[in-house]
Amino acid sequence: MSFAFTPEEQSRVEVAAFLGIHLDSISYIDLSTIIVLGTMYVFEFIALCYQLRNRDYLPLRVKNVPVMCSLYVGGVSWLLGDIFTGGPVHLGQGPVLRNCKFTVIWLRICIGAYYVTSIFALRCYSLYYVFCKGKAFRGRVMLISLGVAGLSIVAFGVVSMVLPTRMTVWYEEMLDMCNYNHTYVVCVLLVIWAIWAYTAVMTWKMRKIPFCFNERVEIFTSFGILLIVSLLNSVCLLVFSVYPAYLGWRTALLYTNHVGASIGYWVVMWEPTYACLFHRDEYLQYWINIQKENQMEQEYEYSTNLNPETTMDLVEYPEIPFKERSTLGSTAISNIYTANV
Repeated sequence: MSFAFTPEEQSRVEVAAFLGIHLDSISYIDLSTIIVLGTMYVFEFIALCYQLRNRDYLPLRVKNVPVMCSLYVGGVSWLLGDIFTGGPVHLGQGPVLRNCKFTVIWLRICIGAYYVTSIFALRCYSLYYVFCKGKAFRGRVMLISLGVAGLSIVAFGVVSMVLPTRMTVWYEEMLDMCNYNHTYVVCVLLVIWAIWAYTAVMTWKMRKIPFCFNERVEIFTSFGILLIVSLLNSVCLLVFSVYPAYLGWRTALLYTNHVGASIGYWVVMWEPTYACLFHRDEYLQYWINIQKENQMEQEYEYSTNLNPETTMDLVEYPEIPFKERSTLGSTAISNIYTANV
């Protein structure tokens, strides 16, 4: 696949100009964008392998590593969908790339954008369920929540696939890009905005709740990321109907979507991953000391995870580079462990 300004690419630019469309040619800037974002996901894959290998480490376990793994898969699918349908590559190289219904509806929208944003929203709901309702987000409640989100996404994808091509998305051969039905785009964006609105409601309900560790940062980060992603996607898809033709807009959208998703991932996983790598035993004992303070060790059988000679004195490890938490925060993190969010 060429990123040079070939005669074929020049012809494509001229055809677009004849149709009244300004088309920025595919260039090495697009290639650099793909390399940067691809490298970011490779780094996350290495970290994810480490997290999966150490998924029984309690501070990682409460983050629900399998769900975060699925979030990573959704991000990769979203990236592939954005690359194949967002203008940085030529689609005429193969039948799969020209199958815009598959790449847009499944890779970019359903498995990508909808699933990733839904996981952010569900995490906010799980924190609300634990901190506001005082109940564990696990078992039937968690399965029903994930099931409803998953089935809704699949239903949207199936309906989109059976609709006539001109009502959804199709391959425009003269421009070598995917083209969208305006009404369909509005429907897709309404779902994205609905997910953001739900996250906003959950964020508002938890605005005065005292948290432990970095849950408040997670909530407001999810809220901010979804807002920025929703706004930029709305601008690109509604104001610039053929935004893939513009180098600046297609590049900005790629970076916004995937740097945002990466930030959301690392806000959740950074502290326990760092602690597992560099302060494994100290942080684990500190983390469990918080449970000890609330006499929760018998209920959750923490003793099976500790050396029998471990002393549960809260001031035993003053060198640990983590802030001291309040008693109320300690109760909250005990609930988080129960919730396994």
